[in-house]
Amino acid sequence: MNSLSSEIMVGIDFGTTHSGVSWAINEGQKKIRLITDWPNLGDSIANQDKVPSIISYKNGRVANWGYEVGPKEESFRWIKILLEPESKYARTVQEVRDSNELLQKLNKTAEEVIRDYLREIWRYTKEDIRKRVGDDDWEDTFTIHVVLTVPAMWSHAAKDKTLKAARDANLPHNIKLVTEPEAAALATLQDKAEENALVPGDTFVVCDAGGGTVDLISYKVNKINPLEIEECAIGDGGLCGSIFLDTSFEKHIRTLVGEREYNEIKPIHKRRMMKMFELGVKRSFTLESNKDYSVDLRGVEDNCDEGIEDDCITLKRSMLRTVFDYVCGQIDTLVQDQVNQVQDRDLKVKAILLVGGFGSSKYLHQRLESSYSSLGIKVLQVDGAWSAICRGACIWGLEHTHRPGLGVEERSKPTVSSRISKYSYDEVAIAKITEERVLNIKINLHQERMRLCSVEFSVPESKIWMEKSYKSVVVPGKWRDMTFDLFVLLGNATLDFVVAYQREPVAHVEAKYMEDF
Repeated sequence: MNSLSSEIMVGIDFGTTHSGVSWAINEGQKKIRLITDWPNLGDSIANQDKVPSIISYKNGRVANWGYEVGPKEESFRWIKILLEPESKYARTVQEVRDSNELLQKLNKTAEEVIRDYLREIWRYTKEDIRKRVGDDDWEDTFTIHVVLTVPAMWSHAAKDKTLKAARDANLPHNIKLVTEPEAAALATLQDKAEENALVPGDTFVVCDAGGGTVDLISYKVNKINPLEIEECAIGDGGLCGSIFLDTSFEKHIRTLVGEREYNEIKPIHKRRMMKMFELGVKRSFTLESNKDYSVDLRGVEDNCDEGIEDDCITLKRSMLRTVFDYVCGQIDTLVQDQVNQVQDRDLKVKAILLVGGFGSSKYLHQRLESSYSSLGIKVLQVDGAWSAICRGACIWGLEHTHRPGLGVEERSKPTVSSRISKYSYDEVAIAKITEERVLNIKINLHQERMRLCSVEFSVPESKIWMEKSYKSVVVPGKWRDMTFDLFVLLGNATLDFVVAYQREPVAHVEAKYMEDF
């Protein structure tokens, strides 16, 4: 059996627009390596913390993925969104609609496409590990553990689909899911602890603003060395990431020039316009901006009143404020809800920590500062914001290599000491759940409940024969009664079940979730 020193932990942030991977050997300093040298076709920008969550096919097989996908290729984008049943964005966001249509055209499911994308990510990750470890047979030497992140707002059904797609992609079967804001918080707060920027009692709202989703969670610091934190609000989120700035901007341009004329613009000119907005305007626009911003707008007649002249449009500050406020206002509302929850527990928020790619936005930072500085709440942008989730996933995995209880020795104390339950599980909702706590719930099959999931497991016959047999007066033959304990492990993004007989595990199972959850 492999020892603890022969384990490799991999953290994967499968994002709506971009994905990231980090890994560490569970030994010594446990230094986390972030993959940045992603494959592409000679494009110099491939040395990035993340790789685009894009994949294309040719003749039914994967053609390209990530930075390799060309601008003219028919490709899947935003495919992650389609895992959520009845997502409203499946009909309103152009990228999601295009991917939905491409699914039908290629006769594929969202789960199959995500499986293929994760398979490419996993192949590249294993090759990166091989090169760094320097051993072609490293998979025989190390035990591999993988932690995959999911949005906090996702249903159990969407999380379960993610898990199945990952396993179908040949990732290790023991893969674990953790929510994106928890992973981001682990990386960010550990960095702050090392900077001596935390004291016990500090309370933070962590706002993970990504390309597609924005997730939030709040923590109170209990201890510094080792760092121990506890949830003090229920995690929440929404689809209001930075990509919605792009869609809002394009909608304004479409309205400005007219539907017919906009549809006649060549796709290559539209892509150039959007690229200039994304790489220039979106990253530099601020609340105090007085300078003029412009992007190329070719194929449209000049209109000096609207700033359109010589294949270029000068963007009015009022229009950009409208575009940014539409998205940033939604994030502000989510942050306010977290602050209110913390205050309802008689705690005071010290700071809002912005992580994720959108978390580095100057406008978002200033918008939140204008809302919360008067309340004495700081708004802080952190280093390595874009990679915080995958690094945090790796940290989470290192802390949870083995779970306590059921005869398994705990190897390290998790940073998150307690959570707030989002569902009741026969307990009062928003109750505090600690790592060591056992919920003793008696299940009555005839009691009326909303069905969350079905749980199936098998038991070795040798266990059954240990029970005394008896004869039934109703049904002929010998019978045996068995009583099992069903343990629900609450540390993961999904419910993790262990079935025990006489306090010994007999099976490890996972639930099949209903679509409504």
